[in-house]
Amino acid sequence: MSEASGTQVKQRASASSSRRIRDLIAVNFGNSLEWYDWTIYSIFAPYFAVQFFKPENAASALLATLAVFAVGFITRPLGGFLFGAYADRVGRRKSLTLAMLLTASGSIVIAFTPTYGSIGIAASVVLLLARLIQGLAHGGEMGTSVTYLVERAPRGRRAFFGSTSWFSVVLGTILATLTGLLLTSNLSETDVREWGWRVAFGIGGVLGLYALYLRRRLTETDAFEEASKSTDPATGPASAAPHKQGLAHHWKAILVVFGLSAGGSIMFYTWLIFMPTYAQIQHGQDSSSALTASLIAQVYFLGAVLLAGWLGDRIGRKPLVIAFGIAFVLLTIPIHRLVDGSFAGLVTALLAAMTVMALLFGVNGAIWAEVFPTRVRAAGVAGPLSLATAIFGGTAPYINAALAQKGHADWFLYYLITVAAITLVTGILMKETKDSNLIRET
Repeated sequence: MSEASGTQVKQRASASSSRRIRDLIAVNFGNSLEWYDWTIYSIFAPYFAVQFFKPENAASALLATLAVFAVGFITRPLGGFLFGAYADRVGRRKSLTLAMLLTASGSIVIAFTPTYGSIGIAASVVLLLARLIQGLAHGGEMGTSVTYLVERAPRGRRAFFGSTSWFSVVLGTILATLTGLLLTSNLSETDVREWGWRVAFGIGGVLGLYALYLRRRLTETDAFEEASKSTDPATGPASAAPHKQGLAHHWKAILVVFGLSAGGSIMFYTWLIFMPTYAQIQHGQDSSSALTASLIAQVYFLGAVLLAGWLGDRIGRKPLVIAFGIAFVLLTIPIHRLVDGSFAGLVTALLAAMTVMALLFGVNGAIWAEVFPTRVRAAGVAGPLSLATAIFGGTAPYINAALAQKGHADWFLYYLITVAAITLVTGILMKETKDSNLIRET
């Protein structure tokens, strides 16, 4: 090879690597905003509840607002299957772009919807429709974005690239929390209740439009392009009927995704989302202390999950999944006992939980993509993932709080251990996927 040819090869490789990094950033930027929007709703629900429902009964309005939040979880499994099937049919890039468009639109609609006092029950209906749309988009976002990241990863770095999706998820929750702190610290409670909450949704909508611009420029994955070449261009890589047959044929892969997602989602919503609130409710911990401990743990998780992804590319996926299951089966109760109302106790418990969680989250994205063939990969990942998240993750805070109020807090810990055992068994029975070929038809 001549010196000139060698230089051209290096330039093409450098350009390809640069394009891959830009795609990774674009997908994860949008993913962060999806979770920003999801989290900002729960943060500001107590403030805008009376804006969308009858203001005469604040408690009833809040419950109705939280019910609308729950509806988003109900629609996520449907969104997972719909957007996953769409991604398998027309491409990952188009599916991710559509998901971002719907999410950004939902936030903008919520930010500018008139109050119940202005348009009556129509305000409630608009809020519900906006959350339904966002729930559908959110359900398709995670599975499709992980599929895209893993398919776009260079050889030997699939787990690391997949782990960046969880980096972006937690980054989104951090940004939402900081936005909440900034607005509530600098505005009066009346201002936050009257208009401040709209600013938070407006920020998400505007940034979402920028993420939409970035996603429209994504490069389609080689795996999807290869699948497209061997398919009738009139029908796309997979028609509706082959989808159903394909997913039914790969029931073992579906169980793997569901089993890993069950343990991952319940631990995520228990420790990262609800535990600071639990410490305040059950142990009377100061809110600023609990929030600070949570932010420290979340920042720590950002590094831990990337390290776990790097490790998973070197030693394999199974060891980390099994370690996650064993650790939570044995340590859930001891870690939970550290939560005693003190800052030191909560931050220690959260750091321990984040360390164990990172073991699974560093490799689960790669596993999800690796157990399915290209033609049904996005639907195969997004559907079971969204379903498991709705069943185990979405209900975790409610079950935890309900059992604690009845004096049976320990029952929830045994529930956590049981679900962790499901993930442990999944890790033991699954095949190692580290060296699998992503571009395959069966």
